[in-house]
Amino acid sequence: METARPLGSRAKAVYDQHPEAYSAVATVGVGVLLLLLGVVPVWEPLALVDAETVWVGWHYAILAGAFAALLVRRRHPMLALTAGAALFVVDTMLGGTLGMLLVLFDLIYAAAFWGSVHARAVLRVLIAVAVAVSAILPIVLGRPLQTIVLFALQTFAILATPYWWASAVRRGRELAASEAARADDAQRLAVLDRERAVRAERSRMAQDLHDVIAGNLSAVAIHSEASLSREPDGRRDRAALEAVRAASVEGLEQMRSMIGLLRTGDDARVAPLRLADLDDLVADSGLDVEIEGAPPTLPTAADQAAARIIAESLTNAAKHRPGARVAITFAADDDGHVVRVRSSGGRAVAAAGTGHGLSMMRERAEGIGGSLTAGPAGGGGPGGAGDSGGSGDPRGDWIVTAHLPGRTA
Repeated sequence: METARPLGSRAKAVYDQHPEAYSAVATVGVGVLLLLLGVVPVWEPLALVDAETVWVGWHYAILAGAFAALLVRRRHPMLALTAGAALFVVDTMLGGTLGMLLVLFDLIYAAAFWGSVHARAVLRVLIAVAVAVSAILPIVLGRPLQTIVLFALQTFAILATPYWWASAVRRGRELAASEAARADDAQRLAVLDRERAVRAERSRMAQDLHDVIAGNLSAVAIHSEASLSREPDGRRDRAALEAVRAASVEGLEQMRSMIGLLRTGDDARVAPLRLADLDDLVADSGLDVEIEGAPPTLPTAADQAAARIIAESLTNAAKHRPGARVAITFAADDDGHVVRVRSSGGRAVAAAGTGHGLSMMRERAEGIGGSLTAGPAGGGGPGGAGDSGGSGDPRGDWIVTAHLPGRTA
């Protein structure tokens, strides 16, 4: 039993490497067995010689030639079929054998399965011609109607059945391959969707991180720089340290809240800014801010976007123009509402920026169907070079204008 397994495994390996050879041996083997059993002739009425006197060795020789055709039927299906059909005709003239019928059946199947589109089209025409000839020939020979119909049906069954069978199997495999390809495409799309979701989540986290700590860190930098740039003064320095501590503590609390949400996987978000927080934003900025017009009642998404745009504009003004005067204007237009933040004066500071602030403001506005422009007054276009909230002409004004829709999708 232990030796049977390796022998069986080796036999299977050989079969996997040469399946056509095994099939050819099986087909010709059945034909040889039928000859040994004396099942010959089978097409005696079609023989051109006395089938009973034909030497059986001729049939063995024909089967040997058919075996060679079977070995190449996959690589050269039409060539193998042509050779096999010629051998079948010769065998039929000698009385015919069932072995050659099996060979012809196998070769037609191979041509229909592995043949090219053009080869299959030619094969269909040849089958149709053969069936027509099988119907016309008995008529020419004066056979009765029953013989004509029977002979035509037999020819059709012998030639068309393997063709139909191979076509069905090939279509099934093509359908399976198509389904497999579709499944692979669906899997790749799922991977791409996951990657897009990850990128979107990272972008959202980066935006939230910027929103949470950028303002507080900017306040820390501004107050500390203002204190260091002046002569030591105990009272003023203490006030600066208190402002730095308040901003840093608030930033740490917001950061701790965000980290806690990320660790727990909770979908809740850090409470977003709203226009209702405008007074606190103005007070925290440390700037001289004038508000023109009343904050409008906006949909939630637009309200949050407007608050974030104002907060970022104030942060940029404090960072790039300490001591600037800022005017926040609320107005209505035909499509919705306009929020404009204009900073002027102050001391210009050449602070390096990465462009994240302006990019995020623009993304917030466009994300709800609005638009945003930023640039120096009279510049004639949006500013997008960076967080340059006043880093252009130090004597000019810097304007951020957001057009927000009255309704959001």
